[in-house]
Amino acid sequence: MVDVEPVRMLHSTTNGHRGVGEAIGGQYEPKHEIYWRETEHVAPGAPLSEDVTCDLAIIGGGYTAMWTAFFLKQADPSMDIHILEADYAGVGASGHNDGFVTPTIGHSMAALVHRFGAEQAKLAYTVVGKSMLELDRFCKKYSVNAEFERTGYYQVATNPAQRRLLEHDIELTERLGAQSAIELLDAVEARARIGSPAITAAFKVGGALINPHRLARGLHRVVTELGVHVHESTRVVDVERTAQGHVAKTPHARVTAPNLLYATNAYQHQFAPFRRKVVPVWSYAAVTEPLTDRQLAQVHWPEREGFVEAGNFIVFGRLTAENRLLFGGGRANYEFGRNMDEQRYIDNPKATATLRGVLNRYFPQWRDVRFSHTYGGCVAITREIVPHVGTLGDGRFYAHGYCGNGIAVTHSVGKVLRDLILRRDTTYTKLLFVNGKELPFPPEPLSYIGAKGLTSLLAAQDRFPGLIRRQLI
Repeated sequence: MVDVEPVRMLHSTTNGHRGVGEAIGGQYEPKHEIYWRETEHVAPGAPLSEDVTCDLAIIGGGYTAMWTAFFLKQADPSMDIHILEADYAGVGASGHNDGFVTPTIGHSMAALVHRFGAEQAKLAYTVVGKSMLELDRFCKKYSVNAEFERTGYYQVATNPAQRRLLEHDIELTERLGAQSAIELLDAVEARARIGSPAITAAFKVGGALINPHRLARGLHRVVTELGVHVHESTRVVDVERTAQGHVAKTPHARVTAPNLLYATNAYQHQFAPFRRKVVPVWSYAAVTEPLTDRQLAQVHWPEREGFVEAGNFIVFGRLTAENRLLFGGGRANYEFGRNMDEQRYIDNPKATATLRGVLNRYFPQWRDVRFSHTYGGCVAITREIVPHVGTLGDGRFYAHGYCGNGIAVTHSVGKVLRDLILRRDTTYTKLLFVNGKELPFPPEPLSYIGAKGLTSLLAAQDRFPGLIRRQLI
């Protein structure tokens, strides 16, 4: 689901911050910190201190960087790869998202078919579907305890307009040649799967739920064991082209390579070639205290599937391995000048109130359950609402803009980048999001004005679907 890209936390969960449940002035105060980071402690490694010459330098240490390195090492074990990460590997959206392993590319299947046609969409969905299966196998083969739950999830409706969206998605799936029919469940049937009075229709989607932070850290261990050099605490401050190759400059050392990959997702706009190709949009999540056995018994939810509500601004919910409820989504905000200031925006009381409303609407039995964590981070959005993956033609490569659905897609993109870097012409390099027409966002203040206008229009369409029937994104 929402791949949230945070700016580096300036504190840890143990350095004097309030504990969960501590009262401030008699009121309960949740942590405004990322829940997943508490499930496995990370101490960033030492920064790179000596100049390096290698085959490939990668800026950014998330899923994109590590999957690319993983697949390259499988193809050519002798390749010398150095990953440069400003904090620790997986600190961004990779370890911070909401843990839905989905086949979605960009915003939705409908948007993909509308923009690229059924055949191109079918190929892309087939590739990403294969990645979902391979993620499970990867965790088993390499003993990565990512809390992988092969439950799938439900697309759900709570009103007639959302039900029509589900029906349209089923029609598109059949048009793309689904091997088995998708059953649209009515309210009674859906509530037998997830006991929520809000759900009026649903259908099941193949996928999984994971702990994204632990997947990122497990992937970091695996690529390191394969011989990839991962330099944490190593921020790239500039990139230049020299006779020796592309040079990534860090505060204490330089990395020179004939091939360079930009893999910083929501931070990609900080590099000149992508200044207007991708924008960071804030999205929010809330996590409850662990549910007791008595509380769990209040709601019939036998298979623990996640759910995603249909709409422009989706909301979604799931259980974690600790039996916490996690809710996320809602209206996304673009801040002027691509502002990613975590200290300013990680806490958004209005977004938290919206997610409290989601909890109360779906599970009134749990309306008194307290949030232990509420936080926000940035989703990387492109103007086409699909990822941008490709080459600049001079040994520089890039990938960014997963639009909130990146766990499985980044695995596929790792294969795309492997083939691009090795100069192979394959099925992966022909996918719809590879070297496509990439429209820029307008400069400020037009980006800010346009984002606010589109956000309001999309929110109005969700609230009053009969007024605007045309698909906007």
